[in-house]
Amino acid sequence: MAILRSLIAATALLGVAARAQVVGAPFGFAAGTTGGGDASPVAPADESELTEWLADDEPRVILIDKEFNFLGDQCVDCECCIPDSNTCGDAGQNAIEVGIGWCSDYPTTTCTYDNAGLDGLDVSPNKSIVGVGDAGVIRGKGLRLHGTSNIIVQNIHITELNPQYIWGGDGISLDGCDLIWIDHVKVSLVGRQMIVTGYETSGSVTISNSDLDGATDWSASCDGHHYWTVLALGEDDKVTFSNNYIHQTSGRAPKIGASSFWHVLNNYWSDNTGHAFDVSEGNALIEGNVFEDVNSAYTDKGAGSVFAVSSDDESTCSSALGRTCIPNLLTDSNATPVADDAVLSSFPADEEGEITILPVEEVAAYVLANAGVGKLSSTSSSTPVVASSSSVVPIPTSTPVSIPTFIPSPSSSYAAPARVETAIESTSTPTPSSVGSTPHPPSTCSSRRRRRHLHQ
Repeated sequence: MAILRSLIAATALLGVAARAQVVGAPFGFAAGTTGGGDASPVAPADESELTEWLADDEPRVILIDKEFNFLGDQCVDCECCIPDSNTCGDAGQNAIEVGIGWCSDYPTTTCTYDNAGLDGLDVSPNKSIVGVGDAGVIRGKGLRLHGTSNIIVQNIHITELNPQYIWGGDGISLDGCDLIWIDHVKVSLVGRQMIVTGYETSGSVTISNSDLDGATDWSASCDGHHYWTVLALGEDDKVTFSNNYIHQTSGRAPKIGASSFWHVLNNYWSDNTGHAFDVSEGNALIEGNVFEDVNSAYTDKGAGSVFAVSSDDESTCSSALGRTCIPNLLTDSNATPVADDAVLSSFPADEEGEITILPVEEVAAYVLANAGVGKLSSTSSSTPVVASSSSVVPIPTSTPVSIPTFIPSPSSSYAAPARVETAIESTSTPTPSSVGSTPHPPSTCSSRRRRRHLHQ
């Protein structure tokens, strides 16, 4: 009987493995990422085994075929504070005291939170983390990709990281890494950033086909929209941000605060009561995206350089890049027209690989049909495919891929996020070197830069 049970279990695992492999190939700046490569897929039995396999030295294809729940170790009546940004009581976010001095200027209080969210799961090099169907959930912890490389994260849902509290946890944290592909991932109900990079270089990264869901009952903007969406602080990062669905947010979607380059294409922003782009440093080429009901899509405020393509910019792109850029589409949204030519001259196009851009009128439908978990198939790719090849814009480069701020608004709904920025950025207490929710040993970044990004 024991032998029969073992055979049944082995057969079931083989069936799961056949259905759960990395689908498609990484494109954009993360082209060439292989993750666990051709390692035999393995499904961890429990949270302990998942933690061990993620952090070991073996190349692995790790199947997330169920929910892994890390919740249960609560800190009861622990020290927290009430930041100025919380003007709505129980519907707002208080902050966990994590020992970095962030709470020093605010009234103290007590709160109960789960310890799991404060530290992410460490991921060592050469790993593919792949969800099976729509069953792959990591609850209570995020992923910590620090000092690692060659990682694929595909088709998993990360959720419930102390969403009531600032510093409650980051969904995916990158720092000192390279060759990272985050694809068909959903992040929801986090206390802090959904995705964050820095301060050490995060290298070549592609974030694609992912669902950043900001719906929450604890909002820094007091309106059920999550404020801390994407924060980019990595020096010299090169990020392709493509085909993602960013919705019910109120800020930092994304905030780019370091000398990096972001190529942002074919994403769908919906229902943002604050700001999408806040580029205080770095460069962002924004093309072929849809902004619907976004209070401030992008602006020329800040020291960073932005080229947000409009119909007037096609000739500029053609002369600088040798191709036509795709204008963005804004519906019931506000933006400051901004087309800084410095972005085009600094675009490392020869490092990005071949990509394909959908015409903007097809973006919303494509993203809604494909972004997030449970939307992979053995025949699908991770770059847009449409019926007529003439309706897409191919962007050839020297590295082909195998598969294809804030501006004040008259609306009072943006007042709370503005207070968040003011309250958090005005203090000068040093932050932890890690951009995760828990302090780590100091890195080589300057204290001046840490102070500037205290609001991380």
